[in-house]
Amino acid sequence: MQAFVWNERFTTGIELVDTQHHRLVDIVNRVGDMLLDPQLSDKTSLEDIFRELADYANTHFRDEERLMQKMGVTPAHFQHHVNNHRNFVAQLTTMWRARGLMSAPADTLHGFLVAWLSYHILGEDQAMAREIRRVNGVAPSVASPTAEPQAEERSTDALLDALHNLYGVLSHINGDLMRANSSLEAEVAARTRELTAANHKLQAEQRELAASLQRVSETQNQLLQSEKMAAIGQLAAGVAHEINNPVGFVSSNLGTLGHYVEDLLRVIDAAADCPPAQAAAQAIELPFVRQDLAALLAESRDGLERVRQIVANLKDFSHVDQAEWQQADLLAGLESTINVVWHELKYKTEIRRELQPLPPVRCLPAQINQVLMNLLLNAAQAIPAHGTITLRSGLADPLHDGQVWIEVADDGIGMEEETRRRLFEPFFTTKPVGQGTGLGLSLSWDIVHTHGGSFEVDSAPGAGSRIRLWLPIDGPPAE
Repeated sequence: MQAFVWNERFTTGIELVDTQHHRLVDIVNRVGDMLLDPQLSDKTSLEDIFRELADYANTHFRDEERLMQKMGVTPAHFQHHVNNHRNFVAQLTTMWRARGLMSAPADTLHGFLVAWLSYHILGEDQAMAREIRRVNGVAPSVASPTAEPQAEERSTDALLDALHNLYGVLSHINGDLMRANSSLEAEVAARTRELTAANHKLQAEQRELAASLQRVSETQNQLLQSEKMAAIGQLAAGVAHEINNPVGFVSSNLGTLGHYVEDLLRVIDAAADCPPAQAAAQAIELPFVRQDLAALLAESRDGLERVRQIVANLKDFSHVDQAEWQQADLLAGLESTINVVWHELKYKTEIRRELQPLPPVRCLPAQINQVLMNLLLNAAQAIPAHGTITLRSGLADPLHDGQVWIEVADDGIGMEEETRRRLFEPFFTTKPVGQGTGLGLSLSWDIVHTHGGSFEVDSAPGAGSRIRLWLPIDGPPAE
């Protein structure tokens, strides 16, 4: 059911803004449908709504702010809108993080969106449209004496229309409930005492389960990543088996072929004084062939060795059959990760290593490799043309007793303070719309938090970025 029906009351007269507003009205109506039909309000559907809202916010707020800057609205009006946009994203992020703890997340989200629809779209954005018309010489008071009162009435009229639609549905539902209630009153009275006692018990269990739900919510993404790594590892094991067999006999054949070539060249040398042999040797440029044969055989052996190394690196990266906490060599995992993502790095970056030996660290190796991969890829994406990624490692300082660190530094574009502050927020991304979900570093933060570690970020615009990963040598503290 569409509680909010799109009509002229919602329009600002700015086609781009109105198209995006229409999209938000559709989302609000879909959340309302979830409240009327609980079967629509499953976890996956609600998370899809959150992701669509994040995409709406990134697109709509960017376009609105660019439009206001282009049209030359006053700085105070522009900053007011920017603050509202940031508040929306902050509240949406809070609800996303707390969704597993809320008893009725769809109800909470619907209330938030209806309030935003009334306040921002039917109020603030109408004011923005009037401000744009004003600075462009078409003031509402000149264009139409009744423009301001009509604009103020739009919010009320739209909400009244939505309430009228909802009352129609609720009236029908209430009629059914009243008829059912007349036959159930006696049973309800008898069951109330039982339910009250059960409710007290459930409340105690709920408090007990709340902590467990929080832990489950925090570890869910890590478990998903572990499953992905396990699947990659199983695939790598199968690929290794299928590839290593032909690689083995090709390598053996290359060795035999090298001996045959040496034998043939000795025969040719023995017949060097024979005039027909001399003519044949001159025709095929024997000195060049002799030199090129050795180079071709050497390149072939190098190629086979690279195939072996690629398969080994893939297996090491995913740590197949090693999903348990264990002592791991972080620097070996770093090298395997570099080889796995090398195709993303080699054309635009030079890797510089300033690594110090590290002791074995108790961790989930596949998850830590996932974190290192995200740091490497983000560093590469921060370099516009060609640059250097510097890798460093070391042991604890006085503030991080019993820990080790690995650092990924780049000489790319760097980050503003606002970007640095929000770096690990879910859905936050500086990439263009459609080119990033904003979840890579957020998942990395969750993984490191589970390991009892932390991140240290240092960056400035034009000065590159440095992200240091701290991990306790003995793993997270026992609970």
